[in-house]
Amino acid sequence: MKTERTDVFLSDIPRKIKSLVFLTGFMILLLEESLNAQVNSAQIVGFNFSTIEMKVNKESIETKGATGIHFGLLLPVTIVDHLSVNPGVMFSSKGASYAIDSVDIFISPIYLEIPVSLALNIGTDAFGITLIAGTYFSCGVGGNKIESHGAARDILYGSSESKDLRALDLGLNFGTGVAIKGFLISARYGLGLTNIYPVESADIEMKNRLLEISLTSSFSGR
Repeated sequence: MKTERTDVFLSDIPRKIKSLVFLTGFMILLLEESLNAQVNSAQIVGFNFSTIEMKVNKESIETKGATGIHFGLLLPVTIVDHLSVNPGVMFSSKGASYAIDSVDIFISPIYLEIPVSLALNIGTDAFGITLIAGTYFSCGVGGNKIESHGAARDILYGSSESKDLRALDLGLNFGTGVAIKGFLISARYGLGLTNIYPVESADIEMKNRLLEISLTSSFSGR
């Protein structure tokens, strides 16, 4: 007989995620207190080419990718010339298709994501190459799941056998881009570190993998 427990997001966060979230928040607070910090705003929008790396009993399962979008707002904080930290908030749709026990599944979660990245611009204000590296923390807020060509239904987030995915995900971002007069065209790879399969004791591992193609436009503000 299956049993369920009440899902409380904070109780599901592993200790290492709590630590990284705390350190990220502490870093942002320190940067905000910097007297010489220059804060701008930037809008970001683009396409996602995602998949899920999946293993059952440590054996890889074939998955197919999905296409989605992302959009949001970044708040770049200049540390020194050409080097900035970029916290932000955005919506990001991911997903993949795969088969388990002869059941075809397509899942497309939508996340509210908080990325924090370092950006190094090599060049001038008019043209430069930007290197990007950082982390992200995200929470599932929507999306659909389809099984064996049936009707789409809402994804159920939580950590029991009746759920589809864990809500929380933590990962790394790294990539590069071309900056031209206030615009940045970039490609970033997102490496999920969290097992998003809802049952911790199961011998199934699911981790998000993502290629983002983005256009970021900056405008000055205080």
